[in-house]
Amino acid sequence: MTSTEKRRGRPPSGGREEILKATLELLRERGMARLTTREVASRAGVSEGSVFYHFEDRFGLLKAVFERSLEPLHLQMTPSDADDLAATVTQLSEVIERFLTASVDVMMAAQSDAELRDALHAFMADVDYGPHRGIASIAGYVAVQQQRGIVRADVDAKVIASIVVNDAFQRATVPKLVGNRKGIQPRATFVETLTAMLQPKS
Repeated sequence: MTSTEKRRGRPPSGGREEILKATLELLRERGMARLTTREVASRAGVSEGSVFYHFEDRFGLLKAVFERSLEPLHLQMTPSDADDLAATVTQLSEVIERFLTASVDVMMAAQSDAELRDALHAFMADVDYGPHRGIASIAGYVAVQQQRGIVRADVDAKVIASIVVNDAFQRATVPKLVGNRKGIQPRATFVETLTAMLQPKS
């Protein structure tokens, strides 16, 4: 039976969102190699035919999960006239960490399959996804604060933004890679130190 024939008519049991959720859960629990459409269907509470109806095959299913998990990061833009630099940096750090915590498992899983890895990279290129987007958003905020005299003028706004993004990346990925949070400084300490460094010289 061709994929076109599989997709005719109504889906055997529906449940597209449930299938995507179940796939992501199984990826995190078991990894790519042990993921099967039968287990996904069982976890989602649908028939295996529903998986094929919605996604055609295992590759289509995994690609859909990647695209769902790696939608471009949209930071909640902070008003440019916000004076509380520490609160703003804290908010941005938390937003980026939450995003990465939810998506890093998918990114790591894709590396075990060359075809899926290439598909993921193509998707990221199509939507212009990457850390540069978060860096650009934060750098824009820092630049405005420099103009207002809240942040010292002799620092590079993009470097400061990179520091915030890289710190959030460490918080999200290190526990998954090494199994502990050793070496990760408390967020409050990081923010306090960074904002102290950014204060204009008296």
